[in-house]
Amino acid sequence: MKLVAPCWKPSVEGENSNNRGGDVSGRLDGLLWYKDSGHHVNGDFSMAVIQANNLLEDHSQLESGPLSSLESGPHGTFVGIYDGHGGPEASRFLNEHLFNNFKSALFP
Repeated sequence: MKLVAPCWKPSVEGENSNNRGGDVSGRLDGLLWYKDSGHHVNGDFSMAVIQANNLLEDHSQLESGPLSSLESGPHGTFVGIYDGHGGPEASRFLNEHLFNNFKSALFP
């Protein structure tokens, strides 16, 4: 799941990733983005991101639920924090591909 507008997907089915101002996807206050409470398979979570620049180079994700393509497969939570200190391209690529590749390789 993606944490800030370009990099946050829902952590539970039915969440709307386009609603940046609501409780579901978090709240934006200047360069601060935060989510007071969200749900994953093993409980609740909260998180915050503070941007140092107007261009967000870092990406984060929280994936929770089935770790295989089968609903009956193992369930878990994956947290990824990708530092884009040299620009956003590498952290964006990891955010978009790492979890799916991990999931495909370990739980086909």
